Amino acid sequence: MGTPLDATERELTLGVPEEEPETADTGASDQVVIEDIIDKIILVIDELSGHPLRPYQLPLARRILESLIIEDSAKITALWSRQSGKSETVADTVAGAAIMLPRLAKVFPTLLGKFREGLWVGVFAPTDEMSETLFSRIVGRLTSERAQDILADPEIDEKLVARGKVLHLKRCGSLIRKQTAHPKAMIEGQTYHLVVIDEAQAADDKVLNKSITPMMASTAGTLCLTGTPTYTKSGFYEQIQKNKRESTRKGRKSDHFQVDWKEVSKSVPRYKKFVQSEMDRLGEDSDEFKLSYRLIWLLDKGMLCTSDRFDSLGDVSMRAVQEWHRSPVVVGIDPARKTDSTIVTVCWVNWDYPDEYGNYEHRVLNWLDLQGLDWETQYYRIVEFLSHYNVFAIGIDAGGLGDVVASRLRVLMPYAQMLDLKSDRTNQTKRWAHMMDLMSKGLVIWPAHAKTRSTKTWRRFRQQMEDAELTYQGPHIIVAAPEVDAAHDDYVDSLANALFLTAEMTMPEAEMQNSPW
Repeated sequence: MGTPLDATERELTLGVPEEEPETADTGASDQVVIEDIIDKIILVIDELSGHPLRPYQLPLARRILESLIIEDSAKITALWSRQSGKSETVADTVAGAAIMLPRLAKVFPTLLGKFREGLWVGVFAPTDEMSETLFSRIVGRLTSERAQDILADPEIDEKLVARGKVLHLKRCGSLIRKQTAHPKAMIEGQTYHLVVIDEAQAADDKVLNKSITPMMASTAGTLCLTGTPTYTKSGFYEQIQKNKRESTRKGRKSDHFQVDWKEVSKSVPRYKKFVQSEMDRLGEDSDEFKLSYRLIWLLDKGMLCTSDRFDSLGDVSMRAVQEWHRSPVVVGIDPARKTDSTIVTVCWVNWDYPDEYGNYEHRVLNWLDLQGLDWETQYYRIVEFLSHYNVFAIGIDAGGLGDVVASRLRVLMPYAQMLDLKSDRTNQTKRWAHMMDLMSKGLVIWPAHAKTRSTKTWRRFRQQMEDAELTYQGPHIIVAAPEVDAAHDDYVDSLANALFLTAEMTMPEAEMQNSPW
């Protein structure tokens, strides 16, 4: 088969080949044709920008184009250092594809038929102002003098219409629209072949999953997430991890593109000079330098418990303990509010061997997760569950519903000490600080046996522990679930309540015994 767009130097850059038989884009030579199409679009991209894409920019541009052509509905992630040309790469790719794909659709109707009426692109960011950064680059690329010369060429013959938040290539039908991914914005109703979300680390996951990604359902569209690291997990972070895992599988394409300052410096000496000066000013190990240039996620500073920390505190030889009477245990209860669950956490305490600071080793024995039950039923379920343990003390969030629960359990369980834990920020800070101190010293352990890990209760516990976000407001520590649907922190609160009892109460008298673990 002949190579398309091979007539002249100018035709290689701008022109559209004579239409070939439809069989040209089918069969065993598909990949050769796809690579050839991408090569020609890259030539147009370079012509639009006035300079070739840099070596580290080219793989991302080619992968976006490939995904659009083969309709694999890829979720592409780009984690690049600040001012490395990330937005420029995406803007150039979108501009070149918007011009060329509809024209090539006439030559390759089977392969590119869905672009006959144009390429439709949605440009999103967490706020309208943030989306302007990428959108303005696309506008600048298509309205430059070079672009105007290309669009006016008889073989392209295109007219650009710009109206507010929409760029429209009138003759081929391509459309590029700027939109916000803010949670309060009403953005449903559009259809796109390509969606780009800039500064994706700050994007709302609910908006992304509920409102934006369905816009590509009818087109088998491509999603491109670009951004930099931060202190907390997000859909962007999770997609990066998924792409990294998938890329290790045989025959899978890489959908994650990571470019740190060292990679950029190979192609841009001025960038290297500036970043090295910033390294001297900020320090290579400063948070600012790690986030902006080294691309290190600082989850240990923005999350209560990272995945690595969670795994390190799990005992793979220990199962959930259904009954324990040999020594006193402590219990934390987080009463349900609205859509939350009531969670009861039981912890064994190594009372006989405190560390030099008076802290005890704690092991989570078991959890009780109560959902969708009225409180009268919950009271008796809690009492029945705790009857299998030698309960020394129970900690419950005071205030509101917690007061009622504590009063009722005092009547039903007179043998156990009931401690009302205040919910103001000062007292909550004490609880979180104590819990974080115990975790940092390895004095909190939970069951991680394979059979326990297979239970829904354990999986919910892990999810909530890893989702919990850590923030500091003045002298106060705040730990809470992210503000997205289906995110909860009931297990986290319940565990914190149980652990705090050993900081507030005196050690009970206990018989000497060997640890069962």
